[in-house]
Amino acid sequence: MPTFAYKGVDASKTSVTGEIEAVDRRQAMQRLRAKRIQPLQIRLADSGKGGKSGKSVRETRVVDEDDASIGVEKATSSGGIMARLSSGKNLALPFFKKLLQLHSSGMPVGDAVSLMSQRMTDPKLKDLCQRVFKDLSEGRTLAASMRTMPEHFDDTMTYLLEAGEATGNVVPILTNIIDSLEQNAELKRKVRSAMAYPILICSVAFGVIGLFLFFLLPRIESMMASLGGELNIAARFMIGSSDFALKQGPFILAGLIVGGLSLYQWRRTDKGREKTDRWLLRLPMLKQVFYNNDLCRVTNVMTILLGNGINTTESLRLAENTLQNRVLLRRFQASRQLINDGAPFTSAFRKHAFLPELDLDILSIGENTGSMVGSFEEIYRTHAQELSDRLKFLTTLVAGLALTFAFVMVFVLTLGIVLSILNMSQSLLSQ
Repeated sequence: MPTFAYKGVDASKTSVTGEIEAVDRRQAMQRLRAKRIQPLQIRLADSGKGGKSGKSVRETRVVDEDDASIGVEKATSSGGIMARLSSGKNLALPFFKKLLQLHSSGMPVGDAVSLMSQRMTDPKLKDLCQRVFKDLSEGRTLAASMRTMPEHFDDTMTYLLEAGEATGNVVPILTNIIDSLEQNAELKRKVRSAMAYPILICSVAFGVIGLFLFFLLPRIESMMASLGGELNIAARFMIGSSDFALKQGPFILAGLIVGGLSLYQWRRTDKGREKTDRWLLRLPMLKQVFYNNDLCRVTNVMTILLGNGINTTESLRLAENTLQNRVLLRRFQASRQLINDGAPFTSAFRKHAFLPELDLDILSIGENTGSMVGSFEEIYRTHAQELSDRLKFLTTLVAGLALTFAFVMVFVLTLGIVLSILNMSQSLLSQ
């Protein structure tokens, strides 16, 4: 029976190496996972006997990479779509997609990342894969490696993968992360599309207003002065607004910048973060956005972890780290303590006002029927839909206000031009 040399991470997160006998690589992976070892690299050991089992490690690696290259070429050949996605901070999505393609076909995570670091054509994505593979080669887990690159991977991703690596079941975790990233990308695309037209209209309106204030209005004003006429109220309003913006605008802008920087520095302190997070949960129209966003995070993570066999204590610990609002974090921590002491989810979350009553009713059904995964999944879907609807409403509201402002400014501008022309006509007729 062939012997495979492996490198992996055991249950205590310690790097381990050794050899194991198996019919093929897939069986070797299964036997390692049965021993609670997460394989990072698996290769046919060099027996030195010259037969098929006497292939060198280098030759075996080449065969493995050739077998998997079809998946990589398939992922990188379709018109460079993934290369376009990997611009800026969007490297996580193509990275996870390619990793899922290779790992789900039976290749260990370490070998998959190694192959990606060699075959990727996008320079930024290739550099990311090389950094991750370097960490894996040094004995770090994938989650630990990602945690050193917060510019690409957020906390939710790392904690989910940490749980997946602990159970040796990374594929469903990767699938869920990809789905979440694609949903977020689609939501951002819709928001940008909804705001594009109002921004264009406002830009054109400001351009026309600037042309009137700095080019046409001075000439009309000089003509009216030479004819002995007076500017109408609309024109005077535009001139007054322009003078105020030019004289006081820089001071107002400087004050806003200083105030914004001061608030940012204060928010970085523990007391400032606590205060501002409390304010965010009280802002009209925006409080539901922040509240639903955090509830979506924690319920989605609970759904994935409980669904993959992680015990309640560990699931609550990992889910806690995904909360961003300090007020909600304190409530969840207090609820988690009660649950760890034996209290039901429903009574713990109700006591510390972490979930609304309707969600508690859904959770109560899950506790009574033993279907907690389904309950958390239903709560997640409810808040995800509510978050999407709220963002859509706010986008529509901002777009409407922007268009209204643009039309009002254009109306005042038009009124000023028309009345100025009428005044000049009357002045010429009276002479």
